[in-house]
Amino acid sequence: MASKQSEEPPRRRAADPERGTRFLIIGGVAAGLLVVAGLIGFGWYQTQIAPRAKTVLRVGETKFSLAHVESRMSLMLAQNSFFLQSDQLLRSLPAVVLDRLEQEAKLLEAADGLADITVTAEELDAQIREAGGLAEDVSASDFVAELDRQIEESGLTEDEFLQMLRAELLEEKVRTHFTEIAPEREEQVRARWIVLEDQEQADEALERLEAGDDFAEVALESSTDTVTAEQGGELDWRARAGSPFMPGEVEDFLFGAEAGERSGVLATSFGIYIVELLESDDDRELDEVQRPLVGARLMTAWFDSLNETLNIKRDLTQDDAIRALNDILS
Repeated sequence: MASKQSEEPPRRRAADPERGTRFLIIGGVAAGLLVVAGLIGFGWYQTQIAPRAKTVLRVGETKFSLAHVESRMSLMLAQNSFFLQSDQLLRSLPAVVLDRLEQEAKLLEAADGLADITVTAEELDAQIREAGGLAEDVSASDFVAELDRQIEESGLTEDEFLQMLRAELLEEKVRTHFTEIAPEREEQVRARWIVLEDQEQADEALERLEAGDDFAEVALESSTDTVTAEQGGELDWRARAGSPFMPGEVEDFLFGAEAGERSGVLATSFGIYIVELLESDDDRELDEVQRPLVGARLMTAWFDSLNETLNIKRDLTQDDAIRALNDILS
């Protein structure tokens, strides 16, 4: 009987040096790709995500990121297309938005301390219904659908939208408060002016006045304020800060002048003026048009006073502004 041959155990295949080398190469390439992807991702975060997360405005406990500023810039641009009329106006958009956000933050931080002024959830809901033309008894689902529509249209998150809406309602209440506490009587002036386009025209108008030409005639022929020009340049009685269209330089002259005194050429950021004080009254009653304007002056003074009591930090650099403009226009 033939002897049974012993079975040998299977043996490992001899190592393939080339195959091992290929694994090393593939592994190295994969690791390299992961490193590159990580670097690209980190670079994207550093150049795109991190800058937009930067806090560019802090007022007390209220903070705004660059991303939020961009969203509000887009919203303001959609609501006010005049920013597109010139490069100068467009470049001013980031600063205008930041000023607005600072004002909103001041309202959110300090309105309740002014006269216990607050906004309730019911008032927020009412404002949303009014903006959407909804009835008071609208169903919950229809209300939510309208809220979602308003949020989407704003380009903001829900929290950002509701915060903006709360600030708007606070502003209305604060304005009403200052109108109600405005004095009944104040110093007022009655004057006339000529508004000019440029320095050359202003110099010519002043020369005519100094030569004895009638103020009303020069105003009619030269003033760019066509409404008052038809009236010889005359203005109604005004309290200090009683008109949003009277520059501070003009007010300063009129409230420090004697009746009949005329200014020289007053160059302001709103135009070039020649003004003359006709008469003044130290204690004249404010009418129903003037009281809200004086209230607005008091409100502005309150906003300014908060600069001393709130911790306000603005950190919007020129690079941030350029980045924001590029993002919303791209």
